[in-house]
Amino acid sequence: MVPADPYETQVDAYEAWFIQNDQLFATEVAAIRELMPAFQRGIEIGTGTGLFAQALGLSDGVEPAAAMREKARQRGIAAVEGTAEHCPYRDESFDLALMVTIDCYIPDLQPSFLESRRILKPGGPLIIAFIDRAAPLGSFYETKKASDPFYVNAHFRTAEEMQQALEQAGFELSDARQTVFSLENVRQDILPGTGRGVFAVLCAHKSSKP
Repeated sequence: MVPADPYETQVDAYEAWFIQNDQLFATEVAAIRELMPAFQRGIEIGTGTGLFAQALGLSDGVEPAAAMREKARQRGIAAVEGTAEHCPYRDESFDLALMVTIDCYIPDLQPSFLESRRILKPGGPLIIAFIDRAAPLGSFYETKKASDPFYVNAHFRTAEEMQQALEQAGFELSDARQTVFSLENVRQDILPGTGRGVFAVLCAHKSSKP
């Protein structure tokens, strides 16, 4: 029997984490916002239930799970069916693209990053938020994922691995932030760079090079 997809069957449990950890969520949103330039049309790839897209003012989203997609639409996000590797948009449709903790479900990042590059306008930023395996809390996430239905198949990466994949896909890293130094539900510092906070954010711009 194929196990049920928790992103289709456990939407309420997914959202419960953000309700119970509202200050951590606010911290993560703030870390992403620090790297977001002014934009007119932005998309979240792997938008889930639209929590981050709504908080950050993104109008569009791509999401493969129907139950998640419907919840995002209820939040006012124009969420469509698709994946990070196949986004149903024309070339250069967006000023900004965002991915939040979806890299760990993507075995090969290159097709996804190349697809993001395709739908971004020249010089547009791709902002990647991810669980940094190299951070002190990274080992905790590795340990707990076996018992977590949402992370059981996750493959966490380091900031160095993420930067290398972005550069190979034609992006130029411009800035980085890190936060979540403990799992206590309080607002936490947002610092430049990576390596200490388990929630890392990279901003990389679409290079003019082919």
